[in-house]
Amino acid sequence: MTSTKQASASRLGPDPSRPVGLVLSGGGARGAFQVGVWEVLRNDPRGLGGAPLVISGTSAGALNGALIAAGLTPQEMLEFWLDLAEHPPVIANDAFFRSLESALGSLALKEPLRGLDRRLREVRIGLGLFRKHRFYARSGLLAMLLEFLLTARFDTVSQLLDGIKTPYLFDTSPLRERLQRAIGGTHLHQTKVRLAINTVDVKTGGVVRIVNYRPEKSPRASSKHYRYEPSISLDMIMASASIPLLFNPVNIDGQELWDGGLLVNSPMAPVVALGAQRIVPVLCTLRDIPTRSNLTSFGTAVERLVDAILENAYNIDRKLLLDRNALASRLPEHDLTVVELFRAIRPQTATLFNAGSYLYFERKQLLAVYQAGREAARAWLARGPEIDSRDIED
Repeated sequence: MTSTKQASASRLGPDPSRPVGLVLSGGGARGAFQVGVWEVLRNDPRGLGGAPLVISGTSAGALNGALIAAGLTPQEMLEFWLDLAEHPPVIANDAFFRSLESALGSLALKEPLRGLDRRLREVRIGLGLFRKHRFYARSGLLAMLLEFLLTARFDTVSQLLDGIKTPYLFDTSPLRERLQRAIGGTHLHQTKVRLAINTVDVKTGGVVRIVNYRPEKSPRASSKHYRYEPSISLDMIMASASIPLLFNPVNIDGQELWDGGLLVNSPMAPVVALGAQRIVPVLCTLRDIPTRSNLTSFGTAVERLVDAILENAYNIDRKLLLDRNALASRLPEHDLTVVELFRAIRPQTATLFNAGSYLYFERKQLLAVYQAGREAARAWLARGPEIDSRDIED
């Protein structure tokens, strides 16, 4: 076992013939975790010994990937995240609340015109709710109101939502301005780091991968699956971090783009296409914590739901890559290179990574998450690091 781990560790260091690619997942404010990981991988003698050749990032991972490609040090990256704590990265979308107010007013004017048959149905449902819930308690009244809206008045809820003439709650202009200062302009010009920014097309639901180098592997598919931009714009980076419904989608040449975490939260295909032969995934989700197996609160349920969605995205990409490796080994005539996939670096403790941590931009929290990244990277290096395979249950 020791010799295997030593061999795995020796394959991580600098080797121009076998470039390393970092896969940086989305995770909102948990992105500070990746800064801690990157600091250790960059500076530890057992780590990368410098910047990776390839980075593929989504959402927070796209922000961190852009900052690394721009040449920022880990300390400068940490300052970027801490500044978001001091100056909130979003502002409320005034158009949303003005539109909400208008929609509510419109519904109020229409209320007297509701037909008698609908009103009789609502009365029947309402009387039934009095028998189902503890109407004498505040919690019972709230439950009655919610169920009434979702049954007797769902058409009203639909009309209200359709009446809000804007698709997002918060404007990310402050984050854009802070990112512009960090990378030194409105474009991230091509550097030695091959960068992939992953987004989703709002209209088609398809993945849009924006790369600053032309893909080396699968050149015939490159124009279809990859958008080549030697100078990646600030808006393209912002699009990858635009959480649907919360943040504004970004228009790029007439194409509306959203957060890539919807479909490719830990995008491995781009690092392979851009020439990486060793891949280090850095995830912001916990895989499985036995003490949290029971859903003890609504917050725990939300947390596990989000984590499960993001984990599923990672496992799909992971299995596709491992299947590709198996095909490359069996069919050498197809000229596919076997790509080494290392076990993912991820948080080791649940203490900091609860449901609210995705949007918890508070200085003390971000510093703790950053420190958790350093600790996770050190533990990962001390264990090997280990090569992933189809025989390992991740």
